[in-house]
Amino acid sequence: MVNSISSRGATTDSNGVREYDAPDSVTHSSAIDYRATTGFLRSRAAIVSSDIVDLHNQATEGDLRTRAALKTRMGVKSLLNELAVERGMAWADIAKLAGVSVSAVRKWRTGGDASPEKRGQLARLAGFLDLLEESLIEDPAQWIEVPLSLPDGYSVRPVELYALGHLIPVLEIAGLRREPADVLDEVLPEWRSSRKSNYEVFTANDGILAFREREDS
Repeated sequence: MVNSISSRGATTDSNGVREYDAPDSVTHSSAIDYRATTGFLRSRAAIVSSDIVDLHNQATEGDLRTRAALKTRMGVKSLLNELAVERGMAWADIAKLAGVSVSAVRKWRTGGDASPEKRGQLARLAGFLDLLEESLIEDPAQWIEVPLSLPDGYSVRPVELYALGHLIPVLEIAGLRREPADVLDEVLPEWRSSRKSNYEVFTANDGILAFREREDS
């Protein structure tokens, strides 16, 4: 049987049947080593990236605690003034996020004192709004009331996440570090089934945004 050598390292016998040589052991081994090395580096990069995110979130939480501690030096009336007058928050929202009734907030406004825990919650809320402003949110008190950018038909507001204790995720959204849907998948897994809205936002004839019931609801 007569064999000839092809240009690609294969032999061809007299019947025209091609027989390929085994791959070069050194080249094959190098490819395996290269793939193993890059795979390790990729895994390591993912771990480092996750560690950086954790450190950033810890630093943010620490910053928020420090700001809240400083603001607790203010009186309750001064805190309410900062939240409602300077920031423009609704009294009902302040009451909800402080975990009290609107009548309790009304008493605080007229001189009634709040417990240390409630005072701390007011201070934390004020510090949180400061951090939002530093994330280039021009009007934090209004921004937390605006529905997040989600697929059509879903409505979740930042203030709802705050009330559930998800302050850092809201700051991640505000800082454009994470997409709202990705955050909700993590902190509110059932949102796709429980937060579908029967209402939609539209631009009225006067140019002002308004709500209306969806035609397909």
